[in-house]
Amino acid sequence: MVKFLFFDYRGVEIVEGFVRVVEPPRKYEGNPIFTSAPEDGGWLSLYGSVIRRPTDGLWQMWYTCSPPKVGSALGYAESDDGISWRRPLLDVIEVGRRRSNIVFDKSPHGACVFYDEREERAGWKYKMMCGAAPSHRISLFRSADGIHWLPGAENPVIGSNPDCPMSMLRANDGRYVAYHRPSFGDRRVGRSESWDLVHWGEPRMVLDQSPADPPQTQFYGMGAAVYGPYEIGTLWVYRTDPEDMGFYKMHGHQETELAYTRSGYAWHRAAPGQPWLPRGAASTWEWGNIQAASAPVFLADEVRFYYAASRTEHGAKEWRGRAPRCGIGFASIRPDRFVALVAAREGRLLTRPFWTETPLFWVNAAVRRGGFVLVEVTDIESRPIPGFGLKECVPIVGDSISHRVRWRGEPDASALAYREIRLRVQAHNARLYAVSAGSEQEAVRYWQFRIPHFLNMESERSRL
Repeated sequence: MVKFLFFDYRGVEIVEGFVRVVEPPRKYEGNPIFTSAPEDGGWLSLYGSVIRRPTDGLWQMWYTCSPPKVGSALGYAESDDGISWRRPLLDVIEVGRRRSNIVFDKSPHGACVFYDEREERAGWKYKMMCGAAPSHRISLFRSADGIHWLPGAENPVIGSNPDCPMSMLRANDGRYVAYHRPSFGDRRVGRSESWDLVHWGEPRMVLDQSPADPPQTQFYGMGAAVYGPYEIGTLWVYRTDPEDMGFYKMHGHQETELAYTRSGYAWHRAAPGQPWLPRGAASTWEWGNIQAASAPVFLADEVRFYYAASRTEHGAKEWRGRAPRCGIGFASIRPDRFVALVAAREGRLLTRPFWTETPLFWVNAAVRRGGFVLVEVTDIESRPIPGFGLKECVPIVGDSISHRVRWRGEPDASALAYREIRLRVQAHNARLYAVSAGSEQEAVRYWQFRIPHFLNMESERSRL
């Protein structure tokens, strides 16, 4: 499936009358769904991960906590629906001579867990990277179930202390990617790569403050996940207290911004300064910090962004306020609805050239009463192809992530395959999120798609 999203206008030749709007996800009304407890040491964070296991649908969560007499550790929780969570009592690590939900106690820092669907080796489906004792440098661990962990290499595999939340993914070409700080205490985002999980390249800086950012802006870390040819990121933006004159800037607040890249290196913030996951109001459980998990979860009709939050600001040592001090919640968007092109009256756009093997066309749009979306197929010179013009298009109305585009008379679309075409879209009183071409089966796995190569059709063919 080929798809046009609107993180930016790279895929668009002409746009008129639309306003580009980043649309933050909606927080679940029942948040927090998981809160810090005495067995966590009264504190937790999502230096950690949430997944829904594809084999059986079990939800699994790993979070950092500090149990009494244990110190920094990785807690584990399970759920049947991703909302109601339980702390199973396991025979992995005892706390006070009792079973616990702790699955890792080697002083993990920045832990992220990745479930690798392409892994074929026994005992390697789950992979974890974190700073770990005794070196406290970035180390690799593996597991068959996410509960029992073994070293995955001669650790450490990267010679820096993460001192931050980390994320890990497997790129479309098979290489492994880790996002972490380039060096200890450096609040910016670096990227390291490996083909074998053992040998990692030097980190390369991929996200730094922009000239438009105020002085008290730092990047604490970033979650990341593959989304078609993109990687999307949840960037922890740290706003330090301007009255904090300390060298390490330990006081401030964290919120999450949406970021994206096509290459893995040239990262962009979708809306600099606009929180994707904003803090809550004063005195609420999420006033102090918002900390997104290492990756979102892609469901059939929803993308969930799990996050930890706290009542207290970063660096607060003492707390005698309302319980809980910390909690975990989530926020959701519908598939592909990261950025909208909004046409309050009339908007028009023309895409860059592309080609498709399957000439079925889809629109992800929310159309208000009295509005519509029309689609036209043109040749590379933007001339309408007979039978597929705006006048023949059946108006698209309503709200759907997969409106099927139809034309009156049901013209034969087979001639539209394997040739360079464009799409012209006209919208009125509508929010446009994506335009795509491909089969209905491809549309189901909405996170797997390609974008036009923008060279020529031969270049496109070579990518398949």
